[in-house]
Amino acid sequence: MSVQIVINGENANEAIQELAALSAGIAGRSVPAEAAPAPESPKTERSTRAARTKPEPTKAPPAAPREPEDEPVNDEPETDDSGASDEPIPTDVELREIARKIGQTSEGKAAIKELLGKYGVPNITAVPNEKRVAFKRDLEALAR
Repeated sequence: MSVQIVINGENANEAIQELAALSAGIAGRSVPAEAAPAPESPKTERSTRAARTKPEPTKAPPAAPREPEDEPVNDEPETDDSGASDEPIPTDVELREIARKIGQTSEGKAAIKELLGKYGVPNITAVPNEKRVAFKRDLEALAR
């Protein structure tokens, strides 16, 4: 049998008082008020906490990013390996659902494993975001 005891207090001193009362109750004796540690006043606690906290040094604003001089400018929208740019990146759930339908046969399972090998990943969740659209298209091609 396991027993779990939760002791709540607004601060550490209150929790210690509750623990002292609990331990005395277990032993079958009462706890005199002076035996339990008295809680600190909020004013003292705040000043103690403030003394422990060091102010953060001010940080300089980040430097502006340097413009590359030797790199060619590419005005074309970024695309993945399949040439799609507007298609949303499929989630793990979407990819797994497509693979589940294909993997209902042993040939489908083998085809999925081969496709994972082509992308160099051990499972669907490991497919990198930049390759997910192409992976989804390849999976859908297997379903046909």
